[in-house]
Amino acid sequence: MNGTIAQLVALTCHGNAFLRKRGERPRFFPDNSTCKFCDRINFVELHKPFFGKAKESPVASTPDEWFEHLARKSALGLRLCHQSQNLLHVSDRMTAGLVGGGGAWSIAVRYSASTDYWISDWEVWNREAPEQRIWRVKYRLAASASSPPRATMSTADAANALESALIQIHAFAQAHDCSPFTESFGRALDSLTDPQAQHGCHKDLCDDGMLSSMGRAMLDAVQSASVFGGMGSWNDLGFDGDAQGKYDEVSSRLYAALNDAICAAANESDAPPTQ
Repeated sequence: MNGTIAQLVALTCHGNAFLRKRGERPRFFPDNSTCKFCDRINFVELHKPFFGKAKESPVASTPDEWFEHLARKSALGLRLCHQSQNLLHVSDRMTAGLVGGGGAWSIAVRYSASTDYWISDWEVWNREAPEQRIWRVKYRLAASASSPPRATMSTADAANALESALIQIHAFAQAHDCSPFTESFGRALDSLTDPQAQHGCHKDLCDDGMLSSMGRAMLDAVQSASVFGGMGSWNDLGFDGDAQGKYDEVSSRLYAALNDAICAAANESDAPPTQ
């Protein structure tokens, strides 16, 4: 799970916690781990005048201010959304490491009669920034709709699909000596089977009590199993003969299962479990 998606997950979960718990809460920015390399995270709307170009209007200068803005507008909850794109007939899996690739992600903010969709834009502002805070992130209100966001897969179904996909790709990686990916898939499987496992670097994606044990396990597992972006990623591998076809099959299956698991887990925070 790359930093962009991790931050979307954290905003969704912590936003839902804010709407439900209110009161004193831990500061999200700059303290949350998904903000570690961010110098700024702000939120804007676009307004189109009768004449001229659309202009940005500031909504919030930090995620914490955005949560307060949503509460004042009587938001009911936040949902994480993913939509496949397969741009230029290239699979989302193969573009996962590119800016704008990997499918379209958004945060849907639910109101009583409408839904707002927010998307992110990450920009490097200074590669020599103090504390490596090289990114400035802007979230923009991209669309509004009268209908609610579409339902995502249940936690149980998403967990089963993820475990099945991991077992297959782990076996393939073992058979073809694909270290260190074999170990990554093994850690992901460990996260799903051991409630105490915490292999991911982001351990603050959600408040306690906002996700089920399986929801938390999936968010830990996907951090180990997301191997599809960047130089030297799983996407860069190639095989001879029938092995290439099997590689493509298990890779595509895992990529789809990861996206479903991320959404299913994060969206539990919109209806916190009772256990």
